[in-house]
Amino acid sequence: TPKTEMLLDTANPYGDGSGSAEDYKGALTLLMKAMDELDSPEHMPNGLDPSIWEHFCLARRNKMESEELVKWKALTLAEMQAFLQRRMDDNEKIKSEIEDIFRELTWLQEEKMKLQLNLTVQFLLRQGQVELESTEIPDYTDAILINKSVIEELNCSIMAQGEKKIASMVECKDFSKGIFQLEWEHKKMRMQIEDLKQKARDIVTLPISKDRQLFLTVLNYDSHIAHRVSVMEQALGIMDKLHKKNVKNRQKRIKELEKCIGLKEQANYELSLELKEMLVSVSERRHIFEAADTQHVSEKIAKQRYREILKQKHLQGLVKEQEEQFEILQAEAE
Repeated sequence: TPKTEMLLDTANPYGDGSGSAEDYKGALTLLMKAMDELDSPEHMPNGLDPSIWEHFCLARRNKMESEELVKWKALTLAEMQAFLQRRMDDNEKIKSEIEDIFRELTWLQEEKMKLQLNLTVQFLLRQGQVELESTEIPDYTDAILINKSVIEELNCSIMAQGEKKIASMVECKDFSKGIFQLEWEHKKMRMQIEDLKQKARDIVTLPISKDRQLFLTVLNYDSHIAHRVSVMEQALGIMDKLHKKNVKNRQKRIKELEKCIGLKEQANYELSLELKEMLVSVSERRHIFEAADTQHVSEKIAKQRYREILKQKHLQGLVKEQEEQFEILQAEAE
């Protein structure tokens, strides 16, 4: 409650704004009085135009008013920033206190839950109901008391889940057995397919000559063979005549081509002589053109250097002019 009262008292950041405005007005009136004294004609320099003096006084007055206004605004801005910083610090303090309170509350709730759950209960057991393996009494501080019906329900659910698991295992076993049987049948069928393919390959690759095929298919095999032999002899005679005729024609063509080759060789020899003469003349003209090109290139280089010198002089003149203009502008600015 004291903090909230303090915040309520300082809730208005502009509570003292009227006082600061009055101070500003008082300072401004005093400043204007001083300016009135300075603006009197007594302080005017000799030989100055009164209109210029009035214009100067008005400018000085406006400048002082603006400076005073800026100072007043800077002061108000600093006050506002200080007020904002104070508020932010207060908020941080309140947040830290609230976090501490929440931590204490959570700790109290945890302690309450511990006290409600971890209860100490005393049980009276009959003699002979509890059997111990050793004479040492075990530590039952971490023991949990559970009802018998809960244990029985848990055992029943465990047995049901076990039966389901056994049934699923039997089903998986039967399924895998069926898969193995199908795989064996598939392998058997693939081996039969390979065997049939090999038999078909042997049948296709069995060597049977055309004579045997004719012997198996034709009825009068001997007469057929005699007729074929006579036909082959006639065909060979015709082919022999044609071959001789083609050889004679080719020999005539070879002689004609040899004559053409001799003529072409003579023409090539004459052209080679002309080519040698033309190469000599071309080399002479090439030397002449190369000498002319070197002279032309040297003239071009000289012209280009002359242009670069002229361009450099022009740029130096521009730099000097710009330096002079810069000095004039700097003097005017000062």
